[in-house]
Amino acid sequence: MFIKYVLVCFILLLHFTKISWAELTKPNIIFILIDDVGWADFNYNVGGNSAIPTPNLDRLAGEGLKFKSHYVHPTCTPSRAALMTGRYAANTGLPFATFPGSVAGLPDDMETMPRLLRKSGYSAHMVGKWHLGHAQWKQGPVGKGFESHTGSFMWDLESYTKLMWRTPLTIMGADWGKSFENGSYSHMAEPRHATIAITDEAIARMKEHDAANPLFLYVSYNAAHSPLQPEPAWEAECNHIPHLWRRQFCGMVVGLDQAINRVITEAKDILGNNTVVVVTPDNGGSTWFGGLNAPLRSGKLTPFEGGVKVPAFAVDHSGNYMMKGGKEFQHIFHISDWLPTFLSWAGSKSLVDDLNIDGIDQSKALQDNSAIRNDVLLELYRSQDSHDGSESAAYRKGKYKLIQGNIRDPYWYSEPTEDKVATSDQSYIPRILENFVRFLENIYGNGPCDVPHIVALNLLLSSIYSRREGYKTLLFDLEADPEEKYDIADSHPYVVKDLLAEIEKIKTKLPFHPRYWMVNQNWTQSFIPGDCSGQTVLSQDHCKFAHHWLDDSADLTDEEALGLQNAVERQKREGVVIVGIFWLFIVMISYVACFRCRSNQKRKIE
Repeated sequence: MFIKYVLVCFILLLHFTKISWAELTKPNIIFILIDDVGWADFNYNVGGNSAIPTPNLDRLAGEGLKFKSHYVHPTCTPSRAALMTGRYAANTGLPFATFPGSVAGLPDDMETMPRLLRKSGYSAHMVGKWHLGHAQWKQGPVGKGFESHTGSFMWDLESYTKLMWRTPLTIMGADWGKSFENGSYSHMAEPRHATIAITDEAIARMKEHDAANPLFLYVSYNAAHSPLQPEPAWEAECNHIPHLWRRQFCGMVVGLDQAINRVITEAKDILGNNTVVVVTPDNGGSTWFGGLNAPLRSGKLTPFEGGVKVPAFAVDHSGNYMMKGGKEFQHIFHISDWLPTFLSWAGSKSLVDDLNIDGIDQSKALQDNSAIRNDVLLELYRSQDSHDGSESAAYRKGKYKLIQGNIRDPYWYSEPTEDKVATSDQSYIPRILENFVRFLENIYGNGPCDVPHIVALNLLLSSIYSRREGYKTLLFDLEADPEEKYDIADSHPYVVKDLLAEIEKIKTKLPFHPRYWMVNQNWTQSFIPGDCSGQTVLSQDHCKFAHHWLDDSADLTDEEALGLQNAVERQKREGVVIVGIFWLFIVMISYVACFRCRSNQKRKIE
């Protein structure tokens, strides 16, 4: 009788004080961010028609909630900035992926997800890739609010050695370590595959966690970003794929399929049922590195659907916070919405009342399948904000989506049926560039050649496409034309005017944008020695690690005092060498072709 009385009083207390269940329970939250995985790279997301086997992810998504209009930004740094701050990337000053050696990072006065969740009583830890600035300690994960970080500051790491290459013949150093909010840190060789290491460390954080407080764990995988170096057993699952890069990429995703299954399974076992796990890529698949977004248009680096709409899902072990059973959430959801949604689950949504964020609390929508957001900024940078002087704006409102600016890649891609990228661009340029990179990889390997791969098939090819396409204003009806095949801008001038007006409103309030392509040329001299004992993967000769190189008091806006130089100009100089090798490659191909032609003619005469 006494227990019933207490229960009735408890229910009345909840009713009359308007205290939510979330305020009393505060779920453990695990956010899993994966790298460069596209719309067609999770099998469940395309009706089982992907060439990549993802049985674990298919099952987990079938148990949870599938997001069918989950939007991010076209490259990694902007999406990560939006996640951490609840703002569109343009409103963080980070509209594009930061260059190695850049001093750009999140603004000092901008609140972050771990800081806010810790104010709500959470413990906050991070494992994996950061890529939001690390010139100063205060720019890194611990400086931005995490109690600990294990992983890398940057991107483009070899899977085992964690080495970064400047050229096929020049190593910058490794990138792996641990840091803590008390100021302590260590760098060490990590011989495990990056996907396995991040998974093991994530599980370790869960086991170490004090259950007195709820846990926020940010798990940020390097995979399936290049260099494409899967475990042999993972790639063996992909032998049916004829194209080398797609097959290697498939192996990386197979590794993620197993890793994410481990994290979600262990989360329930270790943390209990009151745990929610969210899984999303940071941008669309990188089509010239094995990713695929079919039937959506284009991919990473572009604001077309293939670059910004990604296969996300969430698993709520408790069933209290969102729908489950494989239901589909068709309404617009942006990566910036997770911050206010998490705070709402934690009963602390008032923490963002005065922050003027762009993210929208979608906690109610995830329970009743309602539409909360009607519009979203997908990309925005001005010519002065970009490394190549280009500009781009993309905005969706209702069923209409506008893109205005320089088009980096206007083409569609499909599953390859032979050993080459399947693109709708039938010109010879991408074929020559692809074969050129493959030629270099055969000589040096894909780790040392990852920068030439990026320069050739991201920067150079997108520059060629941008000049070819020119400056355009495009409008699409996504309900009638989800593949963005038909530009209706000319027939809908009032819609174009309305969406451009929305973009202009945002432009008037943009914060300072640091020039992310201006870098310290000697920043690698700040790499520090680490512990490379007890393993054979990383040699002592290369046992130096990326680290913060500027004091927290340094003025990052004073480019002259910092000695910053334009990385694009350096890439152009280094590109002269690559161009020389490229033309040597062309001469060799031409010589081989002529030799075969003459041999065939000789046989006919004989």
